[in-house]
Amino acid sequence: MNITAIIIEQMGIMFLLIFFGYFLMKKNVLTSEGTQQIAGILTKYITPIILINSFTQKFESNQINLLLLTMGVSLLLLISRAFLNQFLFKKDQRIDKFAATFSNSNFMGIPLVMSVLGYEGVFFMTGYMVVSTTFQWTYGIYTVTGDKRMVQLRNALLNPAFIGLYVGLFFYLTQIPLPYVVSQTFNSLSSLNTPLAMILLGSYIANSHLWDIFNSKAAYWTTALRLILYPLVGTLILQLLPLDNYLILMVLTIASAAPSAINTALFSQIYGGDYQYGARIVILSTLLSIITLPINITIANAFFS
Repeated sequence: MNITAIIIEQMGIMFLLIFFGYFLMKKNVLTSEGTQQIAGILTKYITPIILINSFTQKFESNQINLLLLTMGVSLLLLISRAFLNQFLFKKDQRIDKFAATFSNSNFMGIPLVMSVLGYEGVFFMTGYMVVSTTFQWTYGIYTVTGDKRMVQLRNALLNPAFIGLYVGLFFYLTQIPLPYVVSQTFNSLSSLNTPLAMILLGSYIANSHLWDIFNSKAAYWTTALRLILYPLVGTLILQLLPLDNYLILMVLTIASAAPSAINTALFSQIYGGDYQYGARIVILSTLLSIITLPINITIANAFFS
């Protein structure tokens, strides 16, 4: 089965899981309090465990060099989006800029990378996540608030994803093996990421008025940039760079082509933005990514194969 077929198959599975989350919410089996608990479990526990798992492999110095390279290219991709934002959005479209810049590399990117490229791919996805998370807590917060005083790098460096990275790097560099029982437990917990994340997205859709989701021209423009233009620009940048590692190229492609980050809604709520509008962009981009993600990855696969 080629990579395009795998992506389409995985997107189909995700779509059904999203529908299941929608169904649970509509039937009141899942509550708003329950969705907050799921979000906390995913962010605080499952994501760090996945990152730790991705580092439980044989140490190779070249792998570390490639991880650092991935982080450098990830920064370049994010900076290119921030640069384009200045020309493609009005000054007051703060939430739109955030939504277009940051992809859902955690809840959407990791499951896809895991399915297509395995834990070795997730290893390099951590590089993108480190840079993206840092960028969200600096440029992202400044974009949403317009206030540099709100930027706190300490929060970026001590979030759960970074803690998972630190622990994973410790085990990778020291080559201390995880006990079998712990390793298998981590594998089981990691497998919860996709179903829980998709159920969470489905609950967001159930809590929104569908007409409002599809009734905003600005949201369509932002979604088009997030799902079409910025991934294509990213593919062009990757093509121009002297980077010939297929695994890294495809990881960065998947990360770039994923829908808007859920933090679009969360940061909007925390920092006084239009939370409902941010949530609508996340939902709209997630639904339309079912179409655009396979296309973007097929194009990138043709370039990098």
